[in-house]
Amino acid sequence: MDPLLVGCVIAIVAIFTWLFWPFLYRQFQYAIQQQADWGHTLVIPFISCWFVYLNRQKIFAEPFQIAWTGLVLVFLGMGIYTMSAIGLDTRFYHHNIMGFGVGATLFGLVLFFCGWRAMRWLWFPTLYVIVFGQTVSDSYLEMATYKLQDIAAVGSFYGLSLIGFEVDRAGNTLQIFYEGELVPVNIAEACSGMRMLVAFLALGVAMAYRGLDYTWQRVVLVLMAIPTAVFVNVLRVMTLGILATQDSGFAAGDFHSMVGLLWLVPAFFIYLGIMWVLRHLVVGVVKPKLSGQPPAVDVRFSPGIRTAFVTSVVILVAGGLAFEGGVRAWNIHLTKEAVPPRHALDSIPYTIGSWTSSRQEEARMDAAGEEQLGTSLYLTRRYVNGEDASMPAVQLHLAYYTGGVDTVPHVPDRCMVAGGLTQEQPQPENLELAIDVSQWALDPQHTLDGEPYRLATIERGTAAGRVVRLPIGEYQIRTTEFGDPDQPDLTIFAGYFFITNGRQTPTPWGVKSLAFGAQDKKAYYCKVQLTTVTTSPMTAQEFLELASSFLEPMIPEIMRVLPDWVEESAPEEPESA
Repeated sequence: MDPLLVGCVIAIVAIFTWLFWPFLYRQFQYAIQQQADWGHTLVIPFISCWFVYLNRQKIFAEPFQIAWTGLVLVFLGMGIYTMSAIGLDTRFYHHNIMGFGVGATLFGLVLFFCGWRAMRWLWFPTLYVIVFGQTVSDSYLEMATYKLQDIAAVGSFYGLSLIGFEVDRAGNTLQIFYEGELVPVNIAEACSGMRMLVAFLALGVAMAYRGLDYTWQRVVLVLMAIPTAVFVNVLRVMTLGILATQDSGFAAGDFHSMVGLLWLVPAFFIYLGIMWVLRHLVVGVVKPKLSGQPPAVDVRFSPGIRTAFVTSVVILVAGGLAFEGGVRAWNIHLTKEAVPPRHALDSIPYTIGSWTSSRQEEARMDAAGEEQLGTSLYLTRRYVNGEDASMPAVQLHLAYYTGGVDTVPHVPDRCMVAGGLTQEQPQPENLELAIDVSQWALDPQHTLDGEPYRLATIERGTAAGRVVRLPIGEYQIRTTEFGDPDQPDLTIFAGYFFITNGRQTPTPWGVKSLAFGAQDKKAYYCKVQLTTVTTSPMTAQEFLELASSFLEPMIPEIMRVLPDWVEESAPEEPESA
């Protein structure tokens, strides 16, 4: 190959990497940090190159003809990426939207340099790396994850029962009775099989493309990836359940991930068997094997390649410089720094106002539970009212998240139903908390979104006299009533809201718009959830009054442990010489 041509290719790759570095780096981090789920994305580019190698004789049979129409896709892709990455509208600040922009640019460059004739064989490898080479964000996955989670729970329940285990199911939690003990197995979202399904679809498309001759065979093989992944995932959950009867640690942590990886081996052979059956359903014409070595290929371009190369470099560099200029001009931060809490969540006092608790009232999750929650920074503690014994106890749950992108918060709307409860109302309801905000002074110096912060003074022990800033926004709580089919006399209410980047919102989608603003250098959010269980009848209004009574003294204590957004968002002072 012409050394000049090699240099041009390297230059284009380098400029492309520089232009889309924030996305490419984040994707690499996903693949490394979540290898069990997205490690396969690192292999996808090599599979695409293998597709190109297989068709090299056809692709390089004639010189590449420059297709200037490919520049339309290049401009479109760069525009989509810029709109999403800059995130002036947080609805578009999304990893997969940025990935679509990167993919459109890549497709446009391949079309531009190789032309329409070569794209007859290059469109599939290019599209393959675009579709399967990126992580699918939780906000998209959850549309199918919950259904697959239910299927895994039901399938493993019947499977374990079939092989002789005494097992019960409540939502997505299995209860295995073994040697007089009750062994719980929680089928978390990570056990839904969704990630395995994505990997199997990538594998199925690759095998169908090369291993089968007829279109209907390829379509069937790709579609069979769905039941294969679901079936193998049920077997995986059953395996974890059986292992948990010997040691509960087997169902969580690194061993949990290892079991998932081990099951990929028999799953692969099952899939090979399906392909073998499809291939032998039809007796086709036997293709003669060519003898000798295939002729060497020669990469050739039309005479306008130099003009095309200069044009593409100018467009990409100009686009990159304009993007960097816009980022600096608007003070936009493409990645968000993690913000640790000021104090440990469990430093919240056991006695606040008339509400009291103790260390014995705290609960910690196992490794599987923390994996499902998505954070190890949480507090679950039960409080009772020492002045009014008739008031139901309140369970406070705080979960702190920081440094993520496109996060989908875990909320009781789904988690409690997955645990076996029933939702007694069609949709959660946002209710206004009856909190007397007049007791809190207005901050004379600092505002957020044009609204002054409120200041609360803590009056207890060593923290007496400490002033904390409270979050901006209306004090609302998103409330849902649940029922327990096994204990119909119970009334269960759960409510939650989020504190994020100095603001508050009652909705999960509000977190995305508030926590990941384009001009915020850092990002955090904390879920504040209250749950009460009582045998006495309770209305939503009564739960609201209970929550208001509990949260009025609790909110300043929560803000004492959370970051002070005024301090976190203040401009950094230059270091003195």
